Amino acid sequence: MKCFRTGSVALVLTLQMVAVSPAADPAWVVRGKSGVVASDSRQASQAGLSILKSGGNAVDAAVAVSFALAVTRPYSTGFGGGGFMIARFADSRVFVQDFRETAPAAATGDLFVKARERNASAAPPSRFGYLAAGVPGLVAGRCQALAQMGTISLEMAMAPAIHLARDGYPVDPDYVKNSHDVMKFYEKYPALKKSCGYVFRTHMRGGRIRRPGDKLVQPELARLLQGVAKGGAEFFYKGPVAKAIATAMRSGGGLITESDLAGYAPIQRKPIVSTFRDYEVIGMPPPSSGGVALAETLNVLEASDLAAIAKRYPGLAVHQQIEAMKHAFADRSRWLGDSDFVTVPTKLLTSKDYGQALAKLINPDWRRNLDAYGLATLPDDAGTSHFCVADRWGNVVVSTETINTTFGSLAAVDEWGLIFNNQMDDFTAEPGKPNAFGLVQSEQNAVAPGKRPLSSMTPTIVMKDGKPFLLVGASGGPRIISSVLNVILGVTEFDLTLEQAMLRLRPHHQWRPDQVYFDVDAPATIVKKLADRGHTMAKRHRSGVVQAILKTPDGWVGASDPKKGGRPAGY
Repeated sequence: MKCFRTGSVALVLTLQMVAVSPAADPAWVVRGKSGVVASDSRQASQAGLSILKSGGNAVDAAVAVSFALAVTRPYSTGFGGGGFMIARFADSRVFVQDFRETAPAAATGDLFVKARERNASAAPPSRFGYLAAGVPGLVAGRCQALAQMGTISLEMAMAPAIHLARDGYPVDPDYVKNSHDVMKFYEKYPALKKSCGYVFRTHMRGGRIRRPGDKLVQPELARLLQGVAKGGAEFFYKGPVAKAIATAMRSGGGLITESDLAGYAPIQRKPIVSTFRDYEVIGMPPPSSGGVALAETLNVLEASDLAAIAKRYPGLAVHQQIEAMKHAFADRSRWLGDSDFVTVPTKLLTSKDYGQALAKLINPDWRRNLDAYGLATLPDDAGTSHFCVADRWGNVVVSTETINTTFGSLAAVDEWGLIFNNQMDDFTAEPGKPNAFGLVQSEQNAVAPGKRPLSSMTPTIVMKDGKPFLLVGASGGPRIISSVLNVILGVTEFDLTLEQAMLRLRPHHQWRPDQVYFDVDAPATIVKKLADRGHTMAKRHRSGVVQAILKTPDGWVGASDPKKGGRPAGY
């Protein structure tokens, strides 16, 4: 069915924070009376805006943005990946879609342990090469969303992406930086230059990496886009692309078959709905951990007046936020997984009573031992890219998609320019060992045929007075959750503008490893207060990359995190 198109005191914990007037908005902030798109790619935001201005709704624009991102952010997302989407329509309907990748039918729990035993010196098999890839879900998800909730043709939605792939676009500093980062893996594991040659030749240019402004043309990817635009999802899952994927898998030692592809389908799920103060928060359910972890953390923090504490004792406020995150990440590690395969205590973990109980455990003067966070036992009863879209009728979309780490598994189908995810690393690939993001996970998230790996993606809609107020999400592995939390707190708890909320200091702690990360150098006074309470500061900066849209009396304000060079677009 087609969607209806109806119509304090702010504490800033960062040295760069200043309030600005609309006239002084930076390039990564945009205002629009009718519609706004916020993504981490200027070209993708413009692709979505062109659909909105031509009369398309938020879902139409979201599909256009997604396919454009496959071209302009090939190291973050693409046809070889998957993700999640939440759409909230002006008539109050909520559409929650899981198009996360699935484990192939031949996958087993000891898959990567055995692969390690066969060749201990090779690149980690859950991160690099064809074995690391799960069955992609992005094409199925976007085609289904457009067919059920959109108003334009697939060819129209994909036209901007086809143009970008066929005619090229100038790469930006973020593309160049990520290319240099991945080149280090090719140098560390030289065998990848042959086994994963497409990415090495096309994006690394054999070691002659592009500079900002250099043009990138992807003719193979343009052919793939054109094929899907005309033939729909079947062209990918049951046609020539499926055959090519299966052939590449057999040759490269992967597991995905034509049968795996033909059997893939997105799942429509029920959202995690929670509250924080006077706001309603709509989040993504498992296999995303983001909705549960965010709700749990907010429930813990709701038990105290964080804004008042921060005004007098900034270090204590950060300590409380860190302690709340540690509880949520401990529960994430122990209890979350694909709810179609394992029992996930979602209702308990997101309850107000549980949040208040955890809040009482926070010692204002000292951190707890690691094993004392979260729920130790259950009671008897029970590479990523994000974008937001708001249209003129009040329909909104938040969506996060990924191929996991930078350029995914590096494995590809050369003839179609299709780069595979390495989402199998998001399972508990090797029991007791951390994954690429340092997360140690339980048997709840063990590999099983058809199972979807646990994710940190956190597409979120914050409602105020029954209407969409803040659309937010991020990329960056487990830092997604803490980055989204920080922006939500900035807007709702500290009454900041969206720009200020995006710039406020972002502490991150994921329970294990036992270290506090910041996105920038934290003020020395805060570092000392945290150290006095037993926290260990990480030496490196870590952060997610946030995209957000905020409702204002005059329309919408969109912001694309300056950390990745994205640009929003609006009218």
